[in-house]
Amino acid sequence: MGRFLEEFAVVRRTYHLRLLVTVHLLMWATMAFALAPALRGQMLADGIAAVVNDKVITYVQINQQVAETEKLLRQNLQGEELFQRVKEAKLNVLRALIERELIIQDFKTQGGFIPDTYTNERINDVIRDEYGGDRVAFIKTLYERGVTLQKFKDEIKDNAIVGYMRNKNVVQTVLVSPYQIEQYYQQNLRLFQQDERIKVSTIVLRKALFPSQKTVDGKQVTYDPQEEIAKEILYKLDTGSDFADLAKSYSEAGNKDAGGELGWVTQNGKTAIRSDLWDAIAKLQPGQHTDVITTADGFYYIVQVEDREISTMTPLEKVRAQIEQTVIGEESQVRQQQWLDSLRAKAFIKMFL
Repeated sequence: MGRFLEEFAVVRRTYHLRLLVTVHLLMWATMAFALAPALRGQMLADGIAAVVNDKVITYVQINQQVAETEKLLRQNLQGEELFQRVKEAKLNVLRALIERELIIQDFKTQGGFIPDTYTNERINDVIRDEYGGDRVAFIKTLYERGVTLQKFKDEIKDNAIVGYMRNKNVVQTVLVSPYQIEQYYQQNLRLFQQDERIKVSTIVLRKALFPSQKTVDGKQVTYDPQEEIAKEILYKLDTGSDFADLAKSYSEAGNKDAGGELGWVTQNGKTAIRSDLWDAIAKLQPGQHTDVITTADGFYYIVQVEDREISTMTPLEKVRAQIEQTVIGEESQVRQQQWLDSLRAKAFIKMFL
């Protein structure tokens, strides 16, 4: 019977707490809409964005964290798109604040506490490292930011709590076995394949803006003088001239001073060369060059292959540590989501944003 009464008392207190919060919210909402529009806007700006058990999260907290993001959005967007992006940013901040509050409350429910000696040591570290030991300058900076020393201490404690709880409930629970690493490697072989690479040099000429004319066999023929130069360069290459010297003399590309050297290129990825050039060099051996390649965007290319490396697979042992960190990261996200979901399931949460 005694245990039943205790449980009933807990349920009753919880009910009263939620009822009290609801009543206060209704009163606040009624007052807000009864006020003049200007005052109502101010009240909404300073009002309640969410309730997490007995803790209130305000719009001020959200606006402080989203201020820089909103400023950048306003510089690049307008209208409905701006409104939706700002709203999305505020919702993301609110969700993060709710998660943070759930973690802190769970820590305190378990009887955890952060001693004042810890916060004092952290403050002394900040004063030493960021203010050269000048405590007055530190206090002045807090004042200019509108932050009290107590609020700063509370922030230090909350950060320590969140870090401790994430480490305890997420990081320390993730263990990666050799089998998981090997399985990840086999399932993602493409990530560890080194594509074939070809080291190339180029000579590039831009097509003439206006065609020229010449007489051939008594007939007027339209031609591009730039193409004629490209063919002349090709002839010189075929008769033994040095590619780098010709690139320095004729090429119109930015790499001309380097003798046309472009470096290592691949068919795909960040170092991919355009497909029409790759097709032309794919079967060439070091020292060989292409014919004049006319591109659809108005250029003439001659490409020489300097060296090439075949496609290879990076051995598992060379990427084992990298894979382990990746798997730990993925597992940590899953564990963290499960942990936060369990905290939400036990909490009273009401959002007003």
